[in-house]
Amino acid sequence: MAHHHETDSGRVPGVLVGIDGSAGSERAFTVGLMIAKQRQWPLRLVGTFVRPVVTDDYYVRQLDRYRSEAAGTVQEILDRYFARAAEAGVEVSSRTAEGDPGGTLIDESREARVAVVGKRGRNRFAGRFLGSVSNKLVAHAHCPTLVVPERWEAGAPSELMAPQQERPGGEGADEEPVELMEESVSREHSRRSFANVTDELNFDSEIVVGVDVGDRAADVVHLAADAATLTKSPLTLVSAAPLNAQGHWYPNTVEHNLELPNLRRRYTDHLEAMTQEVAAKSPTVAVRWQFFDGSPAGVLSEASRTATLLVIGTRGHGGFAGLLLGSVSQAVLSRAVCPVLVIPTHKPRKH
Repeated sequence: MAHHHETDSGRVPGVLVGIDGSAGSERAFTVGLMIAKQRQWPLRLVGTFVRPVVTDDYYVRQLDRYRSEAAGTVQEILDRYFARAAEAGVEVSSRTAEGDPGGTLIDESREARVAVVGKRGRNRFAGRFLGSVSNKLVAHAHCPTLVVPERWEAGAPSELMAPQQERPGGEGADEEPVELMEESVSREHSRRSFANVTDELNFDSEIVVGVDVGDRAADVVHLAADAATLTKSPLTLVSAAPLNAQGHWYPNTVEHNLELPNLRRRYTDHLEAMTQEVAAKSPTVAVRWQFFDGSPAGVLSEASRTATLLVIGTRGHGGFAGLLLGSVSQAVLSRAVCPVLVIPTHKPRKH
């Protein structure tokens, strides 16, 4: 049994938003509506409820009633958002479906240009955190996915503080060591100052893209440049690798110091090549690069404290290696405090 509310059956790909009535889905709707208006794309709203597992005869008899009431409640929520989108002049369709929220959104992403979900909302009928849904979606989506976290309020201008991020090991865990090793050019735009952020990790007003050395890196970088063009934001390409000698690389200090420039050259050469590509393809975007000594997840998570948007791929090679949803992507998604745009970079399976 599935319930649908459609404007038409032959949809034009647009913005897909997961709706569950939580504060997270409210944020996702707001961002999704903004993208749809700016790009003049249609908006697709999807809400789900899960059929409970019942064995008792009494609950079996009540199942149809539950499904009807659950579908009606989800549809009421969608109708409110539907009306807001229509009032804003955006073409909109909606769907109420019975099933797994993550799986439903993955199927819907086949016909979307971008999917937008909130982080850590709770779905009354799914009985799960939307965070698990967002993780499943970004790992398997057929389109880029924008994950919108909780909002944060800035402090007084004289004591501006960036929001803290979750760290491995829980609250109070030591900060990961991060050091800027090389950059292309200095920033030209003005930034706000934060009392709890170093200048090297202050990406205020910027879009930051994590750059892999793999062959799919260009896909991620150019989509980040498109976002920078749309929002008129500066773009910074960031790579990171742990270059310390403790436990991994060159325990001989002399040999380690001699090899450091060569170890990071593959990253900086790639960053420079990607920067030149962006400058040629998107000449209105102010673009630069930075390379850090540190873990990729740690550097990008720190960048999320001040950046306008963080752009990453689902998997990569070298400094950004992982599974289908790589270890770096997973860590960044769980810790980031700014919106994160995740670009599918896994290669399609061979048949």
